[in-house]
Amino acid sequence: MSTTPEVEVASSGIDHVSIHSLQPEIIIIGAGVIGCALAYSLCQSGRSVVLLERDLSEPDRIVGELLQPGGVAALEELGMADVLDGIDAVPVEGYCIVSGEEKVGCPYPLLEDMAGIHQDGQEQTGKANGISAHIDKKGKWHVDSQSGKKEGRSFHHGKLISSLRRKVLNQAKNVTVLEATVKDLVFCEHTNRVIGVSASFKPASTTSSGEGRGNVGNSDDTRESRPQPTGIVKRIYAPITIIADGCFSKFRLTPGTRTPTPKTRSHFVGIILEDCKLPIQNMGTVCLTPSGPVLLYQIGREKGEVRMLVDVKGKLPSVGDGSLKRHIETNYVPHLPAELQSPVLSALATQRLRSMPNTFLPPSIQGLSNHLSGAILVGDAYNMRHPLTGGGMTVAFNDAIILTRYLKPSEQLPSGRAGLEDWDKVSEYLREWFWERKKLSGVVNVLSMALYSLFGGADEPELEVLREGCVKYLGMGGERVAGPIGLLSALTPAPLMLFYHFFSVAFYSIFLLLIKGPPNSSLRSTKSNVVLNPLLILLTLPLNLIYSIKVFWTACVVLLPVIYTEFRV
Repeated sequence: MSTTPEVEVASSGIDHVSIHSLQPEIIIIGAGVIGCALAYSLCQSGRSVVLLERDLSEPDRIVGELLQPGGVAALEELGMADVLDGIDAVPVEGYCIVSGEEKVGCPYPLLEDMAGIHQDGQEQTGKANGISAHIDKKGKWHVDSQSGKKEGRSFHHGKLISSLRRKVLNQAKNVTVLEATVKDLVFCEHTNRVIGVSASFKPASTTSSGEGRGNVGNSDDTRESRPQPTGIVKRIYAPITIIADGCFSKFRLTPGTRTPTPKTRSHFVGIILEDCKLPIQNMGTVCLTPSGPVLLYQIGREKGEVRMLVDVKGKLPSVGDGSLKRHIETNYVPHLPAELQSPVLSALATQRLRSMPNTFLPPSIQGLSNHLSGAILVGDAYNMRHPLTGGGMTVAFNDAIILTRYLKPSEQLPSGRAGLEDWDKVSEYLREWFWERKKLSGVVNVLSMALYSLFGGADEPELEVLREGCVKYLGMGGERVAGPIGLLSALTPAPLMLFYHFFSVAFYSIFLLLIKGPPNSSLRSTKSNVVLNPLLILLTLPLNLIYSIKVFWTACVVLLPVIYTEFRV
């Protein structure tokens, strides 16, 4: 009789496996968004992977429900675009910004604009392999679109995670998926390098059924953990361990990671609305209120469900005594479009309010000589930004693409476990990965934090000036909306374009300040079509010129520190 306990495995074609028989090249902790993406892409590149997840049941979260077009394109490049099928995903064609009575539509670009197709419909690029396709100047294939625009997708987070896991289970032959709680990293006592993990496995008799695995919870799921039976603690060894255990990562503080301390900027409070229509169909809605932004987007076609996320700064009021509900009813609901207020009040009266922290964690370079060796941090365990712009999953999928290029079998890192033992070469690639990922992640991170500073409530009157200028700037259309939306959607992640449009907004805000005065000034007319008296403009010009310096300084304070924290080593 074997002395090695058998542990149930959620893996294609395998029911049970002896832990000691596993000889993976790479261990991944966490079968969430980036964990699944990396497991699949590394497997396709020729690597063998063990993927560990503490709970393979379907998660239930209130964030991670909107994927930008750049993320959809990244899934296509990974060969995983089909995970969006069969999960009741809703096409997202852009954003609608609501500020008071003003509504500004910000659509994603048309495929023709991206693919170089003439206005008369004549394609510059024809067919490839007999299949019609839109191809941009770089020869990149576009994902199918019903609207003719670049599209994102919105969905229930748990359905996407389950779909990603099914993809790995059914189509990644060199990936073994195990339901286990990773307790510790295992270090070599001689080199202090991470050489594996120590994990607690459920005995086969107590492991969830195969049917439960069909609905395969994110490693950073915030639900309270269910009581677990006493597990069987075993070690698994591999040359490289990838840490992808989410925003509440317990391995982030491992000595040698040099990870900055995450900073919680606010909390999202989420509910689901029913029987309501958004201001512009198939567009995410951002309502700007004096207390902070409110996001709304449809997450299901079948039931017409709309997710609402309310950004609450500071200490979160108590849910138990009704303080949080009253806070939202008093400070947010009156500033929403009238047609949304009734469904919101109905949902607040009947649903449990759920929250998630909005945390900023700038990335730190990995692979330096004094850093943790043998392990790589990825995903929310490594880098977080405010979810206002919905860019987190796009960054994750893009990171998976780039990291796989570096870790795939090559002349420098041959296939097999021995090929990944050369940590000096892996470290060199990690340093290159840090800068390569910046082309997209840097733009997404900086944009999310800068926009949140502008839209996150009227903390300072200068921010109110910049916020008004931003909405008016986008409202002018043309390149003034195409440029920023190209950045937001991660379709054109150009750092210089971000810098240009941000300060264009700042100077346009100052222009409005000089000709109209501050947004809340008593000199302003409540009617938008009434022009301010030229004499009054002249009299207030000296004060507004002085004030404009403070506005420009505020714009610099908003953007430049975030750029510094993002790009410093």
